[in-house]
Amino acid sequence: MELYQLKTFVVVATEEHLTRASVRLHTSQPTVSAHIKALEEELETRLFIRTPKGMRLTEAGERLKNKAEHVLKAARELVLEARNMGDELVGDVSIGLNTDAEFLRIVPLLNSLGDEHPRLTIQIQQRASAQIQDAILAGRLDCGFIFGEPRHTDIQSIMLQKTRFYVAVPDKWKDRISGGIEALADLPWIMDPSDNPLQKLTAPFFQARHTQLPPQLEVDGDEVIRVLVAAGKGVAFLRKREIEAASRIGQPVHAMAFDELFIDARFVYLKRRDQDPVMQAVIHHVTSVWDTV
Repeated sequence: MELYQLKTFVVVATEEHLTRASVRLHTSQPTVSAHIKALEEELETRLFIRTPKGMRLTEAGERLKNKAEHVLKAARELVLEARNMGDELVGDVSIGLNTDAEFLRIVPLLNSLGDEHPRLTIQIQQRASAQIQDAILAGRLDCGFIFGEPRHTDIQSIMLQKTRFYVAVPDKWKDRISGGIEALADLPWIMDPSDNPLQKLTAPFFQARHTQLPPQLEVDGDEVIRVLVAAGKGVAFLRKREIEAASRIGQPVHAMAFDELFIDARFVYLKRRDQDPVMQAVIHHVTSVWDTV
């Protein structure tokens, strides 16, 4: 019996659906099914009843779910105890970045952590805000930076700052700026994917101006959006530094300011990790670098 099988069992029992469980675990549905089948064979017990609506625990599954949760909790506590025994903090931590490293102050963070905890191994991954939260829940990331509120109750967040976005207009359309958003509505707009928190600002933004949501080019990644705006391929919502960076790439990019275009930048991690010495160290240095203590 493997811990990953128990984790899969608990997630399927919680989600009551193989597809939702596979998304949360960031793996395929056949893999989830294989984990459950192997666990049932080893335990010689049927854990789930497959129904048209999903997965329902058997009576034995209900009882064993609690045992599995205790085993997973004990495994986490074992790791914490081992880490607390040493004089020097040792461990691995993976951090998800939802935007550019300069904005997220990653170099100062790495310098601060490295000076105080040189035996920490840090891995950096670039992902969208929604993907970072899913990866944290699935155990593929330890923590990360997001825009907006956490989407899951199991995720704890630390508010870093309110971040302002602007409407970024390529130079070739600068003459339209005086006409407001209405004059830009027929242009192509470059947007992040629909599950990006910034998208929650866009629909109310256009509705408040009685303007229909314009044609969209969906692009996943801030750097690509900057390049496309700089090349005059569309209008986008960008931070001031991103607009400045886009202007350095190509033709000037102009910023239009609106009062409602603010979104929270947050640092997030699993709530149950708050007693982990490694996570405590990372949280301490993040709040220090962002001056939120």
